[in-house]
Amino acid sequence: MDAATMVKRVRALSGVTRKELAQLAGLSPSTIGRIEQGALDPTWGTLSRILESTGYRINGDTVVSAGDQTAITAARPVLESLLTPAATAMADALAPARAIMNAAARDISRSLADEMAAATRVALAPTMEMFQQAASSVVNQWLGRWARAGWLSDRTDADDAVSVAVAAGNACKIARRNVARRHVVAPNGWRTLARRLDEEGIDYAVSGLIAARPDRATATAVSPVIYVDDPFLAVTRLGLEETVPGRGVLLIAPGDDELTRVEIDGGIRFVSRAQGVLDAFAGSGREPDKAEDTLRSLLAVSA
Repeated sequence: MDAATMVKRVRALSGVTRKELAQLAGLSPSTIGRIEQGALDPTWGTLSRILESTGYRINGDTVVSAGDQTAITAARPVLESLLTPAATAMADALAPARAIMNAAARDISRSLADEMAAATRVALAPTMEMFQQAASSVVNQWLGRWARAGWLSDRTDADDAVSVAVAAGNACKIARRNVARRHVVAPNGWRTLARRLDEEGIDYAVSGLIAARPDRATATAVSPVIYVDDPFLAVTRLGLEETVPGRGVLLIAPGDDELTRVEIDGGIRFVSRAQGVLDAFAGSGREPDKAEDTLRSLLAVSA
């Protein structure tokens, strides 16, 4: 795939204009136009800027999602501020108390494995701090790109929010995330699976379209994504039957703080509606289209 075709492909996948792509990448619209027309052969640095700004990377002779989790991390507070500003502020204020109550309710003695994990966390603390600083820098890069494209301002509307969500979803497709995962059969439904995880003391959070729906406390017709710390351990402890990708329920390891920013509804632990809809934008097939419809509906209610 030559540079012209690659840039056209990225722009089509991103659903942006030449001007928006130029703003995202920090280039001029004429530069994007000349590349697409084959009149300019871009340097590797310029091509990389275009790909990185849209969340894509080269894979063989095509372009694929970079699986960049920081794009979702950057987009989530943007959507949360538009969807439920008051509820989000209250949830943040109550988060420490919720954590204490959850810990007290479980009251599980720490095993040797827990002690080893704690020691490992202490040993790796300097390295983790370095990674967190790097992630924060990348998050700010995403916010800067979206601001240059005109999607973030004091007049951000539904179209802007959708543009941010599409960009984040494209950059962080679930299938491209570099995290552990297992596809499992849930013969009695995902709600039963969620309750079994809870009974086993396994932290989880249901995500995807179901987490964004207003009726998520009772809806059952969707096979969601469920975050768990260790998908393989969950499969082993619950004796779950595995299946092929695209079937059943996807158990996936978190890439950020999905397991700490949870909302309990109908006795089920969900990610925030913003996280749920972003994960749907990061899905495959018709999922992103459904996610856009859901996001626009949520924004209309919040307006």
